[in-house]
Amino acid sequence: MKNYLFLLFVILFGFSFSANAQSNKGNRPEKPTPAQMTEKLAQELNLTDDQKAKVLALNEEYADYIGGPKHGFKPPKDGEKPDGGQKPPELTDEQKAELEAKKAKRDEYETKLKAILTDEQITTMEANRKKGPKK
Repeated sequence: MKNYLFLLFVILFGFSFSANAQSNKGNRPEKPTPAQMTEKLAQELNLTDDQKAKVLALNEEYADYIGGPKHGFKPPKDGEKPDGGQKPPELTDEQKAELEAKKAKRDEYETKLKAILTDEQITTMEANRKKGPKK
């Protein structure tokens, strides 16, 4: 009898563990590919074929520094303070240097992207960014 109860417990535990693993699968969206990012920009800004080719090359060059979800960000739950009511942990000097390097690369990317776009397209892009992501 004890063996059956133990076996039942193991089976139930296994089901609950696999159900939890499946439900967590979709929590983090995948990072878009450079081609997907280029296509999105092309639709938003009406890029020419020449601009599309240049933006695609730029997106491939800077793929590690742009796009995708920001790791570590967790939206606040209902009724919770945006910072979770906790003070964020202090960054080490190495982490600060890494953040600065990534920021420099993103700024470099922005400069090169703006060199490809027209003034009207830059204005449209900045307006779209202020609106926030589309849902």
